Amino acid sequence: MIDDREIEATKGALIQYVEAITKADPKAGPRKYICPLCGSGSHRGSQSTGAFSITPDGLSWKCFACGQSGDVYSLIGQVEHKDAFIDQFKRAAEFSGVKIPDSPQKQQKPEFNEKARAYVNKCRKEAHKTDYFEKRGFTPEIVERFGLGYDEKTKEIVVPYDRSCSYYITRSTTQKQFRKPPSSEAGEEPIYNVAALRQEKPCFVCESPLDAISIMAAGNGNCQAIALGGTGHRKLISHIEKAQPNCILVLSFDNDKPGENARDSTSEDLRAHKVPFVVATYNLDAYPKDCRKDANDYLRANPQQLATDIFANLDEIERKMNAEKAERLEAHNKRTGSARYVELAEQLKCGAGIPTVPTGFSELDRELEGGLHPGLYVLGALSSMGKTSFALQLADQIAQGGSDVLYFSLEMAASELIAKSLSRLTYLNCNGIQSNAKTATGILMANRYSGYSDIEKELIAAVGRVYGDFADCLYFYEGIGDLGVTQIRQAVEEHRTLTGKIPVVFVDYLQILAPIDVRASDKQNVDRQVLELKRISRDYNTSVFAISSLNRESYSSKITMSSFKESGALEYGSDVLFALQPQGMKEGFSQTEQKENASIIKNCRADQERLVELAVLKNRNGKTGGRVGFCYRPLFNIFTQDYQADSYTEIDNRFNVF
Repeated sequence: MIDDREIEATKGALIQYVEAITKADPKAGPRKYICPLCGSGSHRGSQSTGAFSITPDGLSWKCFACGQSGDVYSLIGQVEHKDAFIDQFKRAAEFSGVKIPDSPQKQQKPEFNEKARAYVNKCRKEAHKTDYFEKRGFTPEIVERFGLGYDEKTKEIVVPYDRSCSYYITRSTTQKQFRKPPSSEAGEEPIYNVAALRQEKPCFVCESPLDAISIMAAGNGNCQAIALGGTGHRKLISHIEKAQPNCILVLSFDNDKPGENARDSTSEDLRAHKVPFVVATYNLDAYPKDCRKDANDYLRANPQQLATDIFANLDEIERKMNAEKAERLEAHNKRTGSARYVELAEQLKCGAGIPTVPTGFSELDRELEGGLHPGLYVLGALSSMGKTSFALQLADQIAQGGSDVLYFSLEMAASELIAKSLSRLTYLNCNGIQSNAKTATGILMANRYSGYSDIEKELIAAVGRVYGDFADCLYFYEGIGDLGVTQIRQAVEEHRTLTGKIPVVFVDYLQILAPIDVRASDKQNVDRQVLELKRISRDYNTSVFAISSLNRESYSSKITMSSFKESGALEYGSDVLFALQPQGMKEGFSQTEQKENASIIKNCRADQERLVELAVLKNRNGKTGGRVGFCYRPLFNIFTQDYQADSYTEIDNRFNVF
């Protein structure tokens, strides 16, 4: 068995372990490193620094980019996927020089179980032969409910640890003394009623099984309780490291100095492991002065008050959960397009800038047999071909239809994206008269905005109101180097929890997502990211739309599936694969075709409008090989079908300020 001294000794291996798996970042300061979990500081430009920091005592770490923290054991668990504490300890011992004990943890002998069961059942039949239970506040119903017994020969009560009676302890009725079975036969003492951690009811954490029984009895089936067999909480943490509890923990240690210390140390470790908990409170003034030590004292002195205190704690848990959810919802709603627009509108009054949002097309819907289905959609295109503008317009139209959209932007700020959407709307309002429409830059630039006439400012305000009609369905997430598939999944789950709705997800773009493993190659990371995005689409039954870059070798030919950068998983992992390219592109097999393609691409990089096509290279949900033609006007970030944006006919008719 590992003792506390060995655990303390291996905790000091944190620095050695970190320096073995990642690089220090001197420009960030002492004990600053590239994060081995999110990769912060690895390859995001000259201004990027490592956000992974070790505390001065060398025992704890925190990454200010991904927000994770812990000790050497939790870091080993995440980096090397070691869930069991013994495995984490062994790995830490390699770096600390601590010799691992040769003797394995003592296990229960098979024959003990039957002996224990027979002994407990025998003692249960003799429970009525002592008045000790009555003195402790236990009614005959409580004795029977928890399977308590009495050994008349030894004058001890018997407390089984679970329904199978695989472990038990005894307590003398004449003196304050507990007795445990020999560890050579019974193995190490488990957590009393450990199965409670897998239930959803609030679970009180006590020192003694008698305290746990007292709380469960007074709680009348509304709560559970476990006992650690003392003030040490390592057994609890080891259990948590294997499987997170399904319940909120309520710390109810004894009302003395050791209990206070146990409460504080347990609280610290539970926070590190991100386990929800509260500290139990009791109205001690309602109990006699000599009955204020633990839950069993409270039960025998004033059972009604104990019940009141327990339900007060349960009410406080519910209140706290509701308050936390309301707080998270308030913060979450600040991400909506309308909230961002209000913020930006205030900035515009001071000449500062304005926000933006996404869209959808009838021809594309027909090509996809009704529109987007649950699955992973990937869009590839050459640079400056309007990938972001297309995805943003598609997202706008989906939001306009009433579906929630989460837009993860890894290159552009939300204000820039919203400005693109507003620019598009000014073009539509002006019925194609480009001289009256406003560019995204013109909307955002303070000096240009301040020079606009009143009628021009009213135009921007009018399209802002149109934008606001669907912007409540848009949620923006910005990040450079700190957004990865884990954060995307968390955001989708958070949205579902807070709103009850499953959003459509946009990722702009795939190749600059935070790497899953900084030690893996770009291709390996992209492959894993594609699979994780696919899992998100399947787990939440929703559409995930991701932008991908192309190989440079493909810049002079028509786009195929092999044109996608790090294309391995994209070819088989995506449900639908799109290519956005200029109309008229040739296969590029000959030098003549390559020259023609180069000329077409060169002309497309100017600001004038151009004809483009969206080719369906792969479609698990329908036919493959279809093409949808668009006219793309880069100045105003708009794609139209047959030179007419049929999705915005209603908008065109709703207002025209000129």
